[in-house]
Parts: sequence; C-alpha cells; structure tokens
Amino acid sequence: MAEWGAVLLGCGFVLFAVVAVILLHTLRRVLLRTEDVLGKAGNEISQLAAESRETIVQVTATLSELQSRVEEVRPFCESLQLAGVTLAATLERADTIVRQAADSAMERLERAHRENELRFAEAYRWLDAGLSVWHSFKRQSQSSTDDHA
Repeated sequence: MAEWGAVLLGCGFVLFAVVAVILLHTLRRVLLRTEDVLGKAGNEISQLAAESRETIVQVTATLSELQSRVEEVRPFCESLQLAGVTLAATLERADTIVRQAADSAMERLERAHRENELRFAEAYRWLDAGLSVWHSFKRQSQSSTDDHA
C-alpha cells in the first residue's frame, strides 16, 4: 500500500507540476501581452508628448505674435480714446453753444414780438382813428351831397 501511496503522491506531484506549468505558461502569455500593450501605450504616450510639445511651441509662438500685435495696436486704441474724449468735449461745447444761441434767439424773438405788439397797437390806433375820420368825413360828405340835391 505504501507503494500505491507513493504512486498517488507521484501522480499528484506530476499533476501539480503540469498545472503549475500550464499556469506559469498562461501567466507568461498574459505578461507578454501586457508588455506588448504597455509598449504600445508607451509609444503612444511618447507620440502624444511630442505632439504636445509641438502644440505648446505653436501656442507659445501664437501668443507671442498676439502680444506683439496687441502692443502694435495699443497706441492706435489710445489715440482713438483721445479722439473720442476730444469729440465728446467738442460735442458738449457745441451743445452749449447751440443752447445759448437758441436761448438768445428766443429772447430776441420775444423782445421783437413785444416791440411789434406795441408798434402794431399804435399803428392800429392810428388806422382806427384815420378810418373813423374818413368814415365821419364820408358820412358828412354824403349828407351834404344829399342836402344839395
């Protein structure tokens, strides 16, 4: 029986060794695949890093160009701002002048209206007096013509 125990033990050991070899072989294939995937990922990361560096260089150059353009445009913008301030001040002065001219014109118009009212009132009184005299004269001349006839 001891012999059967040794045979069983030997078979168990062989079976364990076969399973261990299969397991190690599978583990090796998994490790090789993992290494392959990691190698490809490493290559892609290297490519992404190179592309990122290139993009950063382009972005830096673009930002530098933009900054130089902004610096070139800044004096123009400042002159536009000064022109706007000057235009606003000029328009304010023109508005003041127009307002003063309108007020002055209104005062002169009102004064001329008052003076014309006085002159017309006097002219109407003279006209009324003249028409009254003419009307009276006409009546008297008609009554004297009627008396002679």
